[in-house]
Amino acid sequence: MRLRYKLLIAVLVLTGIPFYWLLVDNRPGNAKSATIDIAGARRLAASIPGPAPETVHVQQVGWRRLPGTLFVAGGGLKRNLISIYALELNGPWGSIVIDSGMGAQEAGQMGLEHYSRADQARVDTALRAARVIVFTHEHSDHIAGLLRLPDFAAVAAKALIPPEQAPDGPKAGDLPWPADARSAFPPFAYTGMKAVAPGVVLIRTPGHTPGSQMIFARLANGREYLFAGDTATMARNWQQTRARSRLVGDIIVGEDRAAVFGWLKAIRAVQAANPELVVIPGHDYETLLYGKQYQGVRKGFVAR
Repeated sequence: MRLRYKLLIAVLVLTGIPFYWLLVDNRPGNAKSATIDIAGARRLAASIPGPAPETVHVQQVGWRRLPGTLFVAGGGLKRNLISIYALELNGPWGSIVIDSGMGAQEAGQMGLEHYSRADQARVDTALRAARVIVFTHEHSDHIAGLLRLPDFAAVAAKALIPPEQAPDGPKAGDLPWPADARSAFPPFAYTGMKAVAPGVVLIRTPGHTPGSQMIFARLANGREYLFAGDTATMARNWQQTRARSRLVGDIIVGEDRAAVFGWLKAIRAVQAANPELVVIPGHDYETLLYGKQYQGVRKGFVAR
């Protein structure tokens, strides 16, 4: 019996330690908090003449359910809804589309349980109608919708794509960039923060990917939004200062874990100081639909 107990303990140790390290451990190490200059973002948001956006819309195109601990370290094995969606700011000045969904090819590669070509078509229509297109980062579930458009060159001319997100950027090999894509959109680069439309500001936040950025938007009614992308895949990431698991963040994605923790701390701090600020996570559709603070986010893109 004593040998059996020893073998059982050995098995538990050999499996338990890797499980804890890869899926549960959330220690941020010596990660320092980054800074989100909300006052500076507000000044920049007012620097471009024109009416600010009036509404925020979200369009889901697909989903799958996965154990929560994959995307919120230590978040339990209960399966969470991980959604792919794009967002749209609408107003008299024109629309700004944030992220672009993905093609059916990428949906298959990611093993989505559900993917709607009709819903992706709504995103495609919004991309064609947009005045400005921006991306939270350069992963296929955020940028491939644009890259798969048959009229890519015409639509990409409205996209603001910094060098880190571009066809010659560090993650370009993972994306279905069309041939000669680099000439399809205008050169665009910035440091720190940059206003790109009335009420809309880009904030560089490298960490999840080299080209990660958040988008700050101040609506005409004064309500403010911070689109976090996959720096905060789920609302719990910033609410609990919990990064993705090491399995996803370190091994699969290869992100800068310390930098991500720094930005999560920054999001939490700026939201605590500005409780009315609405933080939009990268894949947490259920929170967008049912969270009280997200009631201003409208389901579905505007019909055109």
